[in-house]
Formats: sequence, structure tokens, C-alpha cells
Amino acid sequence: MSDLVQIVYISRSTFRPVAAERGIEPSVARILAQSRFNNAKRGLVGALYFGDGCFFQCLEGSADQVDRLYAALLADPRHTDLKVLSRQAIEKPTFSTWSMKYVPLDVPMKELLERQGLAGFDPYRFDDAAVTQVLQMLQAGGDVVPAAEPGRSADQPFELLAEPGRDDALSMSRWALAVALLALVVATAGLFL
Repeated sequence: MSDLVQIVYISRSTFRPVAAERGIEPSVARILAQSRFNNAKRGLVGALYFGDGCFFQCLEGSADQVDRLYAALLADPRHTDLKVLSRQAIEKPTFSTWSMKYVPLDVPMKELLERQGLAGFDPYRFDDAAVTQVLQMLQAGGDVVPAAEPGRSADQPFELLAEPGRDDALSMSRWALAVALLALVVATAGLFL
């Protein structure tokens, strides 16, 4: 029997989102970069969507690591009103290629919200079918690399990474390099504190 679990949870940001000229809201970009680094160390994977001040996140990994991270998230001051929408045992991770996939779902999300009769992204009002649809959209969508990540300048636009099965070696090499650079920055910063 597998020890792997998947949880889907939602929360509200405590920061006031600012419109990003292109790409990801700056506070979300910082959270995403930190999540990608930390999740890789913990053996966790998942996906994230952010809209209208709300997070929708799927986490997958060993039950112990998922539970440990969720307990830490409950104390994270960057969001509030955490609510687990689902928790289930899984045989294998759905998002195994990403330590934390971020998908901008502009058109598909607008269509889903219209079908749900919602004017904005409010996952607290989603039914089970809507939660399943968002997970499917996250699985199908392309990942975004925040410009705030190592190796990217602020004037470069965000880019969609290759989907699983296409250019995986190149994508994994990019992530390995980004994680190594971030680790070097963190280690160097520790020397000066």
C-alpha cells in the first residue's frame, strides 16, 4: 500500500495583490520560488493557482511530509482561512514533474467561473465538480517560470515550460540549475547574517 497522499486546499491571501504587468503577482512569485525550492527538498510535488486574492493548491507526497507542510502552512501569515477540500491516498503523483507547478488559467478559469455563476475566483463556493475541473486544468496547463527565479532578469517575460513528455530533460536541467543557484544564494546569505 502506498504512503502517498494528495490534498487540495484553498486559502485567502493576507497581502493585497497588485496587478503584475505581465505574469505572476510579485508576492505569489516569491511564494512560488520558495515552494519550489522547499518542496524539492521534501520530496513534495503539486500545483498552484492564484486569482482574486485566493489560492487553490494541490500537494502530493508522503503523508508525513504533506501533513508536516500543511501544519506549517496553517501558521503562515501570508494567507488565512485555510480549508482542505479533499484528501486522498494516491498510487503515484499527478504532478510528478513539478515541485510546484504554477498555471495561469485565464481563459479556462473564466469559462469555469461563468458556468459556476461566479463573477470572480472564489474557490470557497466551488462544488466537488468544480474542484475536479480545476485540478484537470492544472494538469493540462503549461507551467510558468517567475522572472524572480535565479537565472532570469526582471525584464524577461514569464514563459511556459514544456509539458511533460516534451523536452523533459531540458526542463529538468533548468530546474536543477535554478534550485542549485537558489541554494547557493541562500547559503551565501547565511554567511553574512
